[in-house]
Amino acid sequence: MGMLDRYKKKGGFFQLLQLLETSPAAKREQFLGLIGGESPAWEEALRKRILTITRVYSWDGQYLVEIFSRVQPLTLANALHGNPQEQVDQLLACLPPISKRKITDMMAESAPTAAEKSTCISKMLSEVRGFISQGIIRLEKVDPELHIPENIEEMLSVNAFATPTFDSEPVAKKDSKPNIVGDSDPASQQENEFLKRKVNQLASEVNALKHENSVLKDKLSQIKKIA
Repeated sequence: MGMLDRYKKKGGFFQLLQLLETSPAAKREQFLGLIGGESPAWEEALRKRILTITRVYSWDGQYLVEIFSRVQPLTLANALHGNPQEQVDQLLACLPPISKRKITDMMAESAPTAAEKSTCISKMLSEVRGFISQGIIRLEKVDPELHIPENIEEMLSVNAFATPTFDSEPVAKKDSKPNIVGDSDPASQQENEFLKRKVNQLASEVNALKHENSVLKDKLSQIKKIA
């Protein structure tokens, strides 16, 4: 019985992925080597979907605010501690000023060890996985490469026995779109990219304002209780 056999049932891929994500780097590589020996397709699929803090930090601000506003501030502060200031500023830009200042103050006051920082990063990744399971973060929109198809175990089983085929002549695609003049206009592409960035920026600002409003409501509620 191979190592992978127990994970080939429905949900097994995710279980194995979680095992890899919570393992130390050296142990993870050892596991992946064993997996690759049994099925290169499984190894490739797992490597492709391992969630890392670097990957999370690369997400758009509108998604980062959903994460940063839910994790413990000290966890976030310790996870970011020691990172380049430029990166910290860029990552925390998604938060409202009050929340951002709270995190930066904590970073200035705390001095986590390498082990403590690593623990906080692991905790953050675990929470992000939880947000994904809850539907707060939808990988198919945020980071499609990390998305796990529902029937991935079946797909990998088929792929494991697939053999490449080579056609002697390329087959023309049916219903192929005609080459319309202007489709590849650099100016149009640049404008589209600008509009996309603007939409993402506005969405991020809306989320940040919602979070700030929630913080202010909590403070107002506390003041009323004291009064």
